[in-house]
Amino acid sequence: MFDGTRWPYHHLRPGDIKGSLLVIGIFAAVGLVLLLFLGRRTDTNFGFGPEWQCTPMPKGDPICVKLVGKEETK
Repeated sequence: MFDGTRWPYHHLRPGDIKGSLLVIGIFAAVGLVLLLFLGRRTDTNFGFGPEWQCTPMPKGDPICVKLVGKEETK
């Protein structure tokens, strides 16, 4: 029969482990950056429409004010 390398090859070398840990670390760092920075948008209006202007407060809920158009004031 065939006497070549058998699959699955269970003998890991130190370089295999270091490479795997490096790839896992890179994926973890990219995931952390995505969670921390892409989740924070400053132009969000907290679920209201474009006719609302919301300001986030350091403590508590944001304060939202409905913008009034010139047509509505007449």
